[in-house]
Amino acid sequence: MKSVFYVEDDFVARLLKQYFLGNGNHTFFVKRSANGNPGSQIEANAVDLFLAQSDDPDWLSRILENICQQGRRVPTIVLTSQSERIPEKYKSFAHIVSLPELLESNLRWHIRLARTMRILEEVRTHFDGAESVLILLQDDPDPDAIASGLALRQVLGRNKQTTPLGSFGRVTRPENIAMVKLLEIDIEKVTKNTVKNFDRIAVVDLQPPHLSNPPAMVDLVIDHHPEQFNYASHIKDIRQSYGATSTILTEYLLCTNSSIGTRLATAMLYGIKSDTFALSREVNEWDVQAFSYLYPLANHNLLRRIERPELPPAALDALSVALKNRRLIDKVAFVNLGRVERDDLIPQMADFSLSFEGVEWGVVSGVYESNYIISVRNVGYVRAAGRVLKEAFGDIGSAGGHSSMAKAIIPLAKIHREWDIDPRNIRAMDRKVQQLFLKALHSTK
Repeated sequence: MKSVFYVEDDFVARLLKQYFLGNGNHTFFVKRSANGNPGSQIEANAVDLFLAQSDDPDWLSRILENICQQGRRVPTIVLTSQSERIPEKYKSFAHIVSLPELLESNLRWHIRLARTMRILEEVRTHFDGAESVLILLQDDPDPDAIASGLALRQVLGRNKQTTPLGSFGRVTRPENIAMVKLLEIDIEKVTKNTVKNFDRIAVVDLQPPHLSNPPAMVDLVIDHHPEQFNYASHIKDIRQSYGATSTILTEYLLCTNSSIGTRLATAMLYGIKSDTFALSREVNEWDVQAFSYLYPLANHNLLRRIERPELPPAALDALSVALKNRRLIDKVAFVNLGRVERDDLIPQMADFSLSFEGVEWGVVSGVYESNYIISVRNVGYVRAAGRVLKEAFGDIGSAGGHSSMAKAIIPLAKIHREWDIDPRNIRAMDRKVQQLFLKALHSTK
């Protein structure tokens, strides 16, 4: 990483030198010139981070104005005790922090926020002036998507009248129903035609190809799942190393300096908690940082009520089927639920299957509408689930995911055509799926 620092305090200079020394970092310290500005010493398209430290707000303003006029989106940190005297127009792209704040926290966190600040600047500019904005969630919205949608609406400074949360489907999982009910969250049902009425469309916690009616063009995608390239968006913020989209939106909120209320904090904490299994899978340091920030702001009584909802009869029936129709082969628990009323029961049972004794993989399948759906979970220290599933079923359906969780959707028509299996013969489909999964699992590719 190449960093340029303008620092007036010797203590801060020593601190930065110690922190950035080695590990492939290239650091350059510049000084106040007699007739120029250190901002002009930044080479075009060559700097990954610029930090300016001074308690002279007029001089800092000159530096920031120079960077602004150059038009380069360099992540910028301003270290000063005079933040209230920095003009607001510079706060739209520069992350401003005091020395005590920097010493009390993690410098890497502030560098991360400086980078997010540049993306946020682009997002706000693109959405400014739009009369109506749709924040589009999954066809069956999950907690991370719902929370991220609420957070993005606050980031954009909008309300639910001009910026509704929308879905082509509905919330079905018991805990998610409890979440929207207890936190009083409205999700509007939209159609392929009604989405055309909005000036801007933002998609959170998924990418358009996973929607039942993906728009031809969207304005913003914020997601933590593996990036796909078969769709068009004006702005993409895809961070595959993150465990939850709510973590990304926590950074957005912190960059706007807006307060995070109890309702929003509860939703976002639950979003991170549910997507990461309480920080036990697919997490990075930023997920932990966001979780720690949101934890004291959330209502934990409400959180407990959301996490322990009443189970509907369909979930109990699925649990009964899972216990009866399980098969253990090479530490892989295969479970088929047959035809299901709701497809969310399949990943629920996949999570549950990992509690079976001696199991490292849970592979749960079921038929929902015109598709055969497979949900996979593993203990986290074995082969990547997404890679195994893609190798096994990528040529016949949509398949992929993360290291410890993945999903495949195979149209029944393709099973009939490609495998020569009658879709009504669920047992034959199960045997084929087990065979292909085990083959991919033990492959040396």
